[in-house]
Amino acid sequence: MNRILYAATLTALLAGCESSTDPIEGVGGNGLGGGAVTQAQASGDWSFTLRRTTTLSCTGGSLPDNQVMLAHFDVTNTGTLSTATSTWQASPPGTVRALQGTLSFSNGRATLTLFPSVTNTSSAMELTGTVTAAGSFTGTLRDPAAGFTPVYSGSGCEYSVTGVKTG
Repeated sequence: MNRILYAATLTALLAGCESSTDPIEGVGGNGLGGGAVTQAQASGDWSFTLRRTTTLSCTGGSLPDNQVMLAHFDVTNTGTLSTATSTWQASPPGTVRALQGTLSFSNGRATLTLFPSVTNTSSAMELTGTVTAAGSFTGTLRDPAAGFTPVYSGSGCEYSVTGVKTG
């Protein structure tokens, strides 16, 4: 009986301690983000490093391991990226390409679509992940995005992505 009372008390105490709306990933978190982020914290210049996963075959012109991509996020007050001023490019810098997407201010979750140009909207990659208030990003890039043809990879490729805000 003492064990049951002890377990019930401990459970009640631990539940009472968790009043945060910002779960810690891996400890009761739901895996849906890394905490609140503001429009100013998400907007700006970002650098992303790609590392191939083994999920897809990555053949036919896929991006190499450790490819760096640069992006500029112009996040509106509703959490959508301004399509007129949000862009991305492969490094070394070259062609500036179209970018659209959304960001949740409450948990930092981002879903972005990267197009190969302003006019080609039949091909796209999808970048999903978490933006943090500290200026970091962790996520996944898929080429192609669902419903699109590939931008680089002939047969499809997936990359784990880490990023930092650079400006």
